[in-house]
Amino acid sequence: MTPYERLMTEQWPTGRFGRAESAERRPLPERPPQRRPARPWTPQEQAQHVADLEAALSTWQDTSAAADRKREYNRAHARQTADLRRPLRLLPPPAQDGRAGTEAA
Repeated sequence: MTPYERLMTEQWPTGRFGRAESAERRPLPERPPQRRPARPWTPQEQAQHVADLEAALSTWQDTSAAADRKREYNRAHARQTADLRRPLRLLPPPAQDGRAGTEAA
């Protein structure tokens, strides 16, 4: 009998190739303790948490050399493209007087 045939003769393939499963079975792992559901936060706790996060994030700044290079690159790019950032100028709509070339597209 080939190894494939022995494997196919098992009712539940276990990798033991047709031999009976040993009487010594591994014990089942212990169940983890049941966790109680978390208590919902009150609106005051949520507001305090958001305020703490905003305070921590507003004062944080990366002081690494890579961050310094990136900040300098962004400043240089802003100086080079300053003239491109002008406010848009609104144009009046085209005249609708019926002459050729004046109708809206």
